Amino acid sequence: MNFWRKLISGCEALSLDCCTASRAQSEQLDHPLPRAKRVGLWLHLAICKWCRRYGKQIRFLREAAHEHPEELAKAAPQNLSVEARDRIKRRLSENN
Repeated sequence: MNFWRKLISGCEALSLDCCTASRAQSEQLDHPLPRAKRVGLWLHLAICKWCRRYGKQIRFLREAAHEHPEELAKAAPQNLSVEARDRIKRRLSENN
């Protein structure tokens, strides 16, 4: 019985849904994945063009962030008018 449980759990690791596949791609950027998860991701990417596209996008963003770290350190300019800020503050306080 133990053999069958291991076999079934191994098959579950190979069948990833899109949400799990996208998380696995993000994890893979930071550290190597376990073999079963890596194979499952590979199988999923072989059939899912949307997850392949997502993988290309996150790799591009990571490379861009590493190439331009000085841009990430800059603060975003404050373009909202005083009136707009007050409106936002009022709406936020109304919702609480």
